[in-house]
Amino acid sequence: MVNPSKNAVGQGAAYIYIEAVASIIFGYLFWIIVSKIGSAQIIGTSSAVITIAGIFAYVATIGTDNGILRFLGKSFSEKRLDDTKVFVKASLLLVSAGTLGCIVLILGIKEWIYGSFGIDFSLTVLTILIMGSSAVYALFYSVVTASLKTKVLPKTLIISSSIKLALAIILLSIGTGVLGLTISFAVSNFLSCILLGIVILAYFKPSLSQSRISKNKENIDDRNINIGFFQASRCLLLASIATWIPSLISIIGSQLGTVIVFGSQGAFQSGIYFISFIIVTGITEIMYSLFVIALPVLSAMKHGRRRFAWQTIRLSLIVALPLSSSLVFYSKEIMQLIGREYVEGTLSLQILLLSVFPTGVAAGINALVYSYGNYRQVLAIGLAMNLPRTVLYFILVPTYGSSGAALSYTIGAAAGLVMSTIIAKKIGMALFWKTLALALAIPLAAGFILQSFEVNYILAISCTLLVSYVMLFKLKVITKSDLQVFLSLLPYGVSDSINRLYRKIGKRG
Repeated sequence: MVNPSKNAVGQGAAYIYIEAVASIIFGYLFWIIVSKIGSAQIIGTSSAVITIAGIFAYVATIGTDNGILRFLGKSFSEKRLDDTKVFVKASLLLVSAGTLGCIVLILGIKEWIYGSFGIDFSLTVLTILIMGSSAVYALFYSVVTASLKTKVLPKTLIISSSIKLALAIILLSIGTGVLGLTISFAVSNFLSCILLGIVILAYFKPSLSQSRISKNKENIDDRNINIGFFQASRCLLLASIATWIPSLISIIGSQLGTVIVFGSQGAFQSGIYFISFIIVTGITEIMYSLFVIALPVLSAMKHGRRRFAWQTIRLSLIVALPLSSSLVFYSKEIMQLIGREYVEGTLSLQILLLSVFPTGVAAGINALVYSYGNYRQVLAIGLAMNLPRTVLYFILVPTYGSSGAALSYTIGAAAGLVMSTIIAKKIGMALFWKTLALALAIPLAAGFILQSFEVNYILAISCTLLVSYVMLFKLKVITKSDLQVFLSLLPYGVSDSINRLYRKIGKRG
């Protein structure tokens, strides 16, 4: 087996990165527009439905969206598409069983859901629809990611997000409220599933015809050369469950804040926290664009995993920290873009933004130890990050509301950083803290100085990004090879122009 080529990995990561950026743009646009049409109470109640559906969706996947990456990373690398098909079929069976179980559970506790959150039967049905489609989409997304042919992901997101926005505007305008907003999410999820499903079927179609030709000519028993369905199901289930518990804890730990704020503080506070959380989630999604592609790549590698994991951590933080650091000092202005009533969530946003750094380091180490199959270490990182977070939700939210939820979330991220650092030392992975400190300190210092001089927030955020990347390049936190990789992913005309500019700057320097 050979390691995946840098170009394939880079292209795959680039499209996931583009998808993450598009997700932020469409996400912010969606909530800005929705907040002008609907109230914070509508957003708060809808966010509770969406969050509950998201938690159950991950229960329904039984962790297959993570587990399948280990196997598909190898099968795609070795071009064993027959094995890939078997794993995809096995994962679909597991997800279907998990989804059915969650539907039974949700219907069984629907009275409790109504009593605790005021979610009636119609919203419960929508919760089930969003849950099921989210579970299937997560699986399809992992299949496409493992193939490294991620060009379709930004297109899928743009189409589904556009329809979600248009539908939400229409339904809210005619007074459907929470029901209409939730329907727009359900329709968008279903459309995303259908689009990715078509892509996957199209991808496997050539292998199906080739497989038939091979059988007709050679009459070879597949069981001698390919993995069987039950064997694939067993391997997939073992790998998935091993990460399902820590990942489920992670999902609950990150999403539970919205639900607890909704239950203890009401729809208004829940809406404010949800918007703050969505902004930070958008930034972390940009950071995770590299980690998403890193897991199947790491699983397929024989050598150099720790070095690759470190480079992934470094690059992901270089991408995310300048933006998150600049927003810390202009959180009020960002929340005010959504609406005046959301300014109350300024402190929540500031606290949540501080979680980006520890989350990035922990996520990179987590991907590495999972690629090794060190499931206990994966569990340790998940528990360290999310048990304190979950306990603190119940302690801090009733008193401090959305700020308490944000503080709980960030403390959990810090605990995960500590545990992942200990594990990194155990497996002999080097973390260059000076590099990471510079990536954090430079944008924070730039943002603080600009905010002290009361520079307009749009200009200040832009300047923070520019100054940060120039300084990080000067201090060799960003290397020439990083620029080469980045430029190789751009269209020729764009990369050529940047190269000419870079040579001019180099001559002047």
